[in-house]
Amino acid sequence: MRVIIGYGNTLRGEDAFGVDVLKELEKFEPKETTLVTAFALIPELILELLEADEVVFVDACYSKTDHYALACNMLIQQTPQFSHHISPEILISMLKTLYNRQPKYFIYSMFSNSYEKIKNKSKYQKCIYTLALHLAAHKE
Repeated sequence: MRVIIGYGNTLRGEDAFGVDVLKELEKFEPKETTLVTAFALIPELILELLEADEVVFVDACYSKTDHYALACNMLIQQTPQFSHHISPEILISMLKTLYNRQPKYFIYSMFSNSYEKIKNKSKYQKCIYTLALHLAAHKE
């Protein structure tokens, strides 16, 4: 089974990208896929991953350049983690340590520098649709 987690703050402009992608993806009704939306990655989400063979994380990623570019498998975050926001790698590591489960995982991000509003709605919507279509058509 595949689990796709779209996360971000829906009140902060383009930070809602992960959640918005999952809303679009629901229209495609992907088979053998569980869709999970979240404000942020938190340890409790590992319970959603217990049966997963594959996990896909979708979010917005801050960038001063390359606005509205899509990227896959961003560099591993090396900063200290706090209980209210952890990296996808930490979630997968917790799943392995606590439940001896290690699904393959992928990270898709849209580069953005606007967490106050959506600056270019047509480019934002194109990124949402492009990624939703890719995720609906492909099981990684």
